[in-house]
Amino acid sequence: MQELVGRLTAVDAEATETLKVIAYFDALIHGHATAEVLLRGAAILSGCAAGQTVSGKTMRVDASGVRAAAPPGVWPSRSFEDGGVVWIERSGPAHANDEMILERLAIAAGIAHERTSPAAASRRALETLIDDQASAEARSDAAKRLHLDPHTRYRIIATTDAAPTTSAGRMPSVVVGTAHGPVRAVLADETSTWRHAGIGIRCTPPSMPESWASAVIALRLASAREPVVDAADLGALLPLAIAADASTLGMPDVAALSDLVATHPGGEVLLDAITATDSLRAAGVEAGLHHSTVQARAEQYSDALGFDIRSPRGRVRLSLALAMHRLATSRFD
Repeated sequence: MQELVGRLTAVDAEATETLKVIAYFDALIHGHATAEVLLRGAAILSGCAAGQTVSGKTMRVDASGVRAAAPPGVWPSRSFEDGGVVWIERSGPAHANDEMILERLAIAAGIAHERTSPAAASRRALETLIDDQASAEARSDAAKRLHLDPHTRYRIIATTDAAPTTSAGRMPSVVVGTAHGPVRAVLADETSTWRHAGIGIRCTPPSMPESWASAVIALRLASAREPVVDAADLGALLPLAIAADASTLGMPDVAALSDLVATHPGGEVLLDAITATDSLRAAGVEAGLHHSTVQARAEQYSDALGFDIRSPRGRVRLSLALAMHRLATSRFD
């Protein structure tokens, strides 16, 4: 970094200062600097007061780097994890490196908060608990940190909802990167109401990766008609979904269904209703379509798929094709 700064000095003084800001905060992060040290650095670099609010606590240092009370005001700011916010109290036009100072301060403050906050410790423990690559000992330690009984069965929720808060407080949760995009894992609370979620099977703490895996599958199978899916209700579809994920074989029904859905807006809604009801008339009522329209579309869709979706066997085949289609196309980016 120092060599790069030296090379840029003669070319672009502003770029040089930007690199110095990055290097400065990188050094503070590497040294495990406290929030106060980070704010003091931002204040000295910017020449104005800097502050932070997180978990209901506010800290501020003045332009000379001395801790001081925080006056009211609206300042240039950046947010970080757990609703945290950092700011610098610049009056008048922004200086050249204000944006970079704020950006690096927010990153550093988020890392510092992650290292020290109880909520962050719970997130790390939950992430370890559901990680099938973690050792049994590491998962056992994580379960202890979360105060879980080793013989009690718990459930993991996979959701795109925000972390819920119950009467007992905020539930342990962590956002996990998956092959289908970021998904929030939540240690289940049966009293919570979910808008879009997959509910994992019950497992004891040593087997929580299984609950997480089943929860993600259930979330991927959720639809507009059924936005919350319980893995315990999937029956044979759960191991079938696991096998489908591991398979490299092509599925003609899924390919045909994907083509149909792509060329017929609203087609998936009607097909879902057909699999979930006992007649085309009932499917039409659920989909908000006239019976004659449903009959015509059912015939058209049967031709496109290559099997009769009106027959009992066709409905089962359609139901499986819809499930495999959702597994293949669900994204949570």
